[in-house]
Amino acid sequence: MEEATKRVTDYVQHYNKSRLHSAIGYVTPTDKLAGRADAIQVARDERLSLARERQKEKRAQKIAA
Repeated sequence: MEEATKRVTDYVQHYNKSRLHSAIGYVTPTDKLAGRADAIQVARDERLSLARERQKEKRAQKIAA
């Protein structure tokens, strides 16, 4: 019984605190319930925008070379 309890507890922790859920915008249920989903999405969008800019600069440097 102890082993089963530990396994279920570990799974629930992973499900709620680690696993990203597509139905709620690829955040964890814990983040969604805590109201952090919007901030997480904004941060992702910023990182994506920066990555795109870096990629554009790399392509421009290759073309110029």
